[in-house]
Amino acid sequence: MITLAFSDEVSTSRREVFERAATRWDGLINTGFDPIRFEGSVLTGVRIDVSITEIDGADGVLGQAGPTVLRPGPELPLIGIMEFDSADVVSLESRGSFADVILHEMAHVLGFGTLWTRKNLITGTGTMDPRFIGSAASREFAALDPDGGRAVPLANTGGAGTREGHWRELIFGNELLTGFLSGADRPLSRLSVASFEDIGYEVDYSGADAFSLPSFRELALTGITEAVRNCDLCRMGRTEPIVLQE
Repeated sequence: MITLAFSDEVSTSRREVFERAATRWDGLINTGFDPIRFEGSVLTGVRIDVSITEIDGADGVLGQAGPTVLRPGPELPLIGIMEFDSADVVSLESRGSFADVILHEMAHVLGFGTLWTRKNLITGTGTMDPRFIGSAASREFAALDPDGGRAVPLANTGGAGTREGHWRELIFGNELLTGFLSGADRPLSRLSVASFEDIGYEVDYSGADAFSLPSFRELALTGITEAVRNCDLCRMGRTEPIVLQE
């Protein structure tokens, strides 16, 4: 169960966007665990601290999102943070992409891209063809593209918050968890759900969206024709989590 701890400045309407994202993820992955005492509270699910504040104005740093404290043993998130620049949030809302950004960034808090290196799930790091080698995600990629290789292509461009922390957009197009918000609809595929199984969660594939790999023509019509573009998500910082001591 994901619990959201909002700072005072987050409005009711914006809280509802975060709450819908948490409900979606809770339907896809099991975030519950045995009671753990932390800072005077007993937690049985992931707590995400949410804030929207002034950082550096529009088109600067969008914010930061990721796990901050991991449970002992499985080293899955106990506490995470989602912080956004208020000026950039206004811009995202005006473009109709705020909800997808929140759903996307909450995935990083839960471990997507942020725990892969810790769990030795990346091969070819630093090359032009990094791959995610988790067995469940590799199975789902093989179903999408039987000739695509034995592991899932990862982003091979962008900074530390993008490269090797997302699916490769030139292959997966508008899938929610590439490093770019492409297209009008951004499905959350079985592939993405499978990646959470690979990092240690119990998952439910029934809530995934229908998805198939786009053709080159479909990529071009969506505007995805080059490997390096400006993107909002590239301006997100990532956290360095610590493991709670038993």
